[in-house]
Amino acid sequence: MNQREIEKWYGRVVELLKQRRIIDALGKISKLDLLKGNSGYEVRIGELRFTYGSMLSYTIKGVVDPQREQIYNRLLVSVYELADNIRMDLLSRNSSHLATIKKELERGMLQENEDMAESLMSLSFDYELDEMLRSTVLFDDETESDTAMQHRKAIIRAFNLLWLTDKLTEDDTNQVQRIFKSSSIPWYEKSMMMSALTLGLLRCFDQRKLELLIDLYHSDDYRISQRALVGLIISFSLYDERIMLYPNIMDRLDSLKDNERFGIEAESVIIQLIRSKGTEKITQKFRDEIIPDVIRFNEELSEKLNLDKLVSPDEFTDKNPDWEKYFDNQPGLVRKLEELTNMQMEGADVFLSAFAMLKSFSFFNEVPNWFMPFYKEHHAVVNALKSEDETFRRLLTEGIEKSVYMCNSDKFSFILNMANMPDGQKNMIGQMFGAEAEQFEELIAEEMSNPQLRNKRIVIQYIQDLYRFFRLHPLRHEIGDVFAMPLEIHNNQIFSHLMKDKNRIQAIASFYFDQDYFDESLRIYQYLEKEGESFAELYEKAGYCYQQKGKYEEAISYYRKADLFDTNRIWLLGKIAQCHLKMNNTASALEAYLEKDIFEPDNLKTAAAIGSCYLNLNNPEKALEYFYRIEFADQGSAIAMRPVAWCLLILGRNEEAENYYQQLLALDPNAYDYMNAGHLAFLKGDKQLAAEHYISSIQKRGGDIKAFLKGFSVDRKYLIENGVNTSDLPLMIDYVRFRAEGND
Repeated sequence: MNQREIEKWYGRVVELLKQRRIIDALGKISKLDLLKGNSGYEVRIGELRFTYGSMLSYTIKGVVDPQREQIYNRLLVSVYELADNIRMDLLSRNSSHLATIKKELERGMLQENEDMAESLMSLSFDYELDEMLRSTVLFDDETESDTAMQHRKAIIRAFNLLWLTDKLTEDDTNQVQRIFKSSSIPWYEKSMMMSALTLGLLRCFDQRKLELLIDLYHSDDYRISQRALVGLIISFSLYDERIMLYPNIMDRLDSLKDNERFGIEAESVIIQLIRSKGTEKITQKFRDEIIPDVIRFNEELSEKLNLDKLVSPDEFTDKNPDWEKYFDNQPGLVRKLEELTNMQMEGADVFLSAFAMLKSFSFFNEVPNWFMPFYKEHHAVVNALKSEDETFRRLLTEGIEKSVYMCNSDKFSFILNMANMPDGQKNMIGQMFGAEAEQFEELIAEEMSNPQLRNKRIVIQYIQDLYRFFRLHPLRHEIGDVFAMPLEIHNNQIFSHLMKDKNRIQAIASFYFDQDYFDESLRIYQYLEKEGESFAELYEKAGYCYQQKGKYEEAISYYRKADLFDTNRIWLLGKIAQCHLKMNNTASALEAYLEKDIFEPDNLKTAAAIGSCYLNLNNPEKALEYFYRIEFADQGSAIAMRPVAWCLLILGRNEEAENYYQQLLALDPNAYDYMNAGHLAFLKGDKQLAAEHYISSIQKRGGDIKAFLKGFSVDRKYLIENGVNTSDLPLMIDYVRFRAEGND
């Protein structure tokens, strides 16, 4: 089996267990070729079948067993873990890069200490890390000394162990706890280890890793706790129903139940995860809209202002006053840049496209480095800038370290790329960070005085680090992509158990709604309604979601519920009318628009909608009343005159219609203006003028005779109703076609 087949099989087993179909799950497991001749797996399946059969027998016989639910849950856990073991066994037999890394890690550890063979086969921690943890002195050696190199090697190995260990043993767990309690390991390495725990848990469910994340969320170091929370929230989404089967985990989670701090921070994490779903859209917008506009702007600006003569090496900071004026002529570009800036301030990931190509440095060959928090003393940073001026180094590294808009991974990419930049560009960057230093200081001071803001920034940067790893790492096809999964944390049992504050759930729904994720937001509104919530905004937004999904009857139903609150009636009536129109129920749409017109008689759009409805209902006289209202408010406008002229035409009021079509043809007539003017001439008996107008209509359509004929066919009934001889119609059509095709 290849990896895709393995994951498909495992996903099906998990789905069966979620549905509590234990017999089917065991059947799916027992059919694997891997189990043939494997007595260990076969025996285990037999034991589980026997246990389940006994429980079923006692249940059917009516035997009362107060521990039945616990036994049933433990049985489910056992089948889950059997499926886990088989899945990881199958994956280890593949020739994948990840399996190779794991085997090399095992082999390297065996070579160093053969006496620990049994322990090493389960990837327990090695003696190097144990020796390192004996120290009580903070290790901050960033040199290339033997001690520093040994330390880095041990940290990388520990990261890989946490990541690639399928299930931690009790001894492993104690060792991990020592890592996070140790005063000799700096915060940034602990943060990196935090990511290893999360990656390991996402790779394979492990009760002990999850318990560690819960404990680490209570860490006094906010940099650790916020990373732990991100891992927890993602795990809740991936392992929702399974987690509920573990009493020990649920007992630990109960400490978070109705906890205000947890509620605030969990909401922040969830919203940032939702926001990450839009990263590809931002990247595409940047690539397809912003960059082409910037390039075009630069080319035009250079040509217009002769920039090569305006800027000299000694005056490169001077600004041409004409630039500001020139920007006034580029409102589209300015608007797009402002939009991106605002999105960035809110936490959107606007830098992915810029840094996606800068992950090929050897620094990123080691997976742990994708999760290393940036700090200016890091040996890779020091080495990358060792040939730079000291003042420049200080300005740059302090500015990058303090920057709140770049994630850690991108900060390292930025520094590592400095060697490829020309001196002029480096100087410009140095001055930029020098100029921004004061602003960064203010932002940091604000965050440090506001723990919620500070923690939110940690979460934003960390989730962006995760996003880059899952989307850009060379092993991404083997690792999987958690960001491609629904991650609807708010809709699972764990979150519902921990979070009873409906306001937070409503805030998440509103964020989904604001980002146009209508399926997700609708599910939350349905949940809130099921939980007894009833307020206007819930029904309004649920109705809008249904409308965007094309489910117009459901949308109308919710809009009617919202209307009972007697708020936003004008908006609701407009939406109800739109839904009726989509269902071709013009009469009902007209009723809604007429009611809306009572509340806002001066709204010309409503008048236009009413007029259109009357026209569709073959009542041009009533339609004309509303179109006259529009024309009175916007006299001389072609847009206002067209519907009036058409109504007069089909009503046979030719003299009045002629006055309008003369005005329309004197303005900027479109294809329909010429066609309708042709109809009028035809009705008045001037066939030659009618033909000329028809030919002009075809020309306005770029010579598309088929489009003209289609429009003419629709209008045919009005011509006949108003006196045109039926026998003249085919002759007129043939004459127009003859002339339009270039025949004299």
